[in-house]
Amino acid sequence: MRSKRIELHDEAKLSQVNEENLKLLQRYKVDMVMRNLSEGTQRHYILDLQQWFIWNLENQGNKSVREMNDDDITEFLYFCKSEGNNSERIKTRIAGISAFFKFLRKKRLIVENPTEFIDRPKRGMPVAVQTFLTPEQVALMREKLIDTQDIQLRLFAMLSLSTMARAQAIASIKWNQIDIEKKCIYGVLEKEGKIVDLYFSDEVKYLLVQLKLLRESRRHSDYGWLFYTGRCTENKHINTSTLNSWCKKIGQLIGVPTLHCHDFRHSGATILKNAGMPLEDVSVLLNHESTQTTKKFYIKEDTARISSLKGRYNI
Repeated sequence: MRSKRIELHDEAKLSQVNEENLKLLQRYKVDMVMRNLSEGTQRHYILDLQQWFIWNLENQGNKSVREMNDDDITEFLYFCKSEGNNSERIKTRIAGISAFFKFLRKKRLIVENPTEFIDRPKRGMPVAVQTFLTPEQVALMREKLIDTQDIQLRLFAMLSLSTMARAQAIASIKWNQIDIEKKCIYGVLEKEGKIVDLYFSDEVKYLLVQLKLLRESRRHSDYGWLFYTGRCTENKHINTSTLNSWCKKIGQLIGVPTLHCHDFRHSGATILKNAGMPLEDVSVLLNHESTQTTKKFYIKEDTARISSLKGRYNI
């Protein structure tokens, strides 16, 4: 169930927003561009902040954000919740506001980030169904994708599962970043402007070679992008909505119609952890700053294995 849309944007009201807030937002826009955040991320953050500023104008005396505390922000979030935003939408609003305050703190414009004192919602219908593919479903996916004879689609699925990279990172990969022999993709742009390296399997290595040979035989110009459609240009890679449409196609092949790009990330992490890889190593591959994030959001424990282990203790 998607969250109810709240219509707050109004250009006339936006022009009346606290002048300092607008100036700080402009500086934040520059910062996001310099950190190479995706256009989609920038757009969502800016729109959410503008909505917050307009609500502040109408309900809190048009305060400067530098004067706001966690109670002020909670009032806005409570309004959004009462207007129909579900818990997942509230989380994204908090994330956007928090990122803005982190920027202000980095510039020494505030002493502390007030969102650190706000509890994230724990209940509510998620925006998308979270799917953890089992090893059996991965085997079925592999079989069905071989049958399609679509090498690009097959590579997308297995590379996403193997590297556990986010969709935006997968979309932006270029051939010149890939060392096929070392099974590594260097200097990939990830969330929040991070530059990371991705590691892939022997199966992916084989598929990369096959796709490269196919492109060369057909003499197609892919502008250097690994994943390519006719809409790509030298300066425009494949978009994530196309990748999600590929996920839907793959999901239909294996009876998982809700499959989306991020599911490969969760699934890869869970399969590695349940196969015996230490949580710390899985967390490093996911480029997480904390194993707590990995454990809480990315790992689905093998309950059958845990139940079997418990049986040994006769309790």
